[in-house]
Amino acid sequence: MHPQLPPPSLPQQLQALREQLDAAFGATRDRSERALLGHARSHLEELARVVEALTGAATPGDGVALLGDAEWDLTNDRVAWSAEMYRIFARAPQEGPLTLDQLPSALHPEDRRTVSGLLTAALVDGKPIDAEFRLQFEDGSVRTVHCVGAPQLADDGGVHAVWLALRDLGRAAA
Repeated sequence: MHPQLPPPSLPQQLQALREQLDAAFGATRDRSERALLGHARSHLEELARVVEALTGAATPGDGVALLGDAEWDLTNDRVAWSAEMYRIFARAPQEGPLTLDQLPSALHPEDRRTVSGLLTAALVDGKPIDAEFRLQFEDGSVRTVHCVGAPQLADDGGVHAVWLALRDLGRAAA
């Protein structure tokens, strides 16, 4: 870097990373590399959204206030949720996190089949997840969330865990 030039902005650095990933792995045919590329792209997109929110490029109504993450470890039958994930699902930490089998019960009935398909594709085919869907609460209220996630592959290429990040879009849905 030239001492007289300012360092590249964070959005410029994110774009450079996207370009490097696509150049290095964009044409790969290896399933695990495709899954990792999808996972990396999802992280970069979510990071770009957070950067927009923090730099003021996003408006407060864009719903970037609450971002939670979770990991379902299939090998050890463990689930880990961040504190924000409990808030997104309006669930007390004492209740514990939802298992993958319980997750559809927290969704709007119209979105259950779609989300189950996304999870199955992640678990069976190693595909990343990037979708919006609705949560439905016991009181009947509905919230829209954006989800990115990816399977975590074991050395043998099989899925051993699923990671998800949910962003509460801050708007009620019909």
